[in-house]
Amino acid sequence: MSVVPEQRKVYQEILLEINNLIKEDGLKPGDRLPSERELAERLRVGRSSVREALRALELLGLITTRRGEGTFIQSYRQNKLIDIIG
Repeated sequence: MSVVPEQRKVYQEILLEINNLIKEDGLKPGDRLPSERELAERLRVGRSSVREALRALELLGLITTRRGEGTFIQSYRQNKLIDIIG
């Protein structure tokens, strides 16, 4: 009997891509993330998947969303996100 490796969900892949985006763009706490629409276009995924990933990051305390202003990095530690996604 073979064991099928568990596949990541789309939002988990998006979390990794957002992690890469933060590193590549050199974003720091207080910096604004691209909008949901921009992230969806850049990552070629649906906005609902982006929304789910952003919600997960917000629940972890890594970002904060301010209505009418955008989504901002709050307390970002690359290793923390990678450990969580595993």
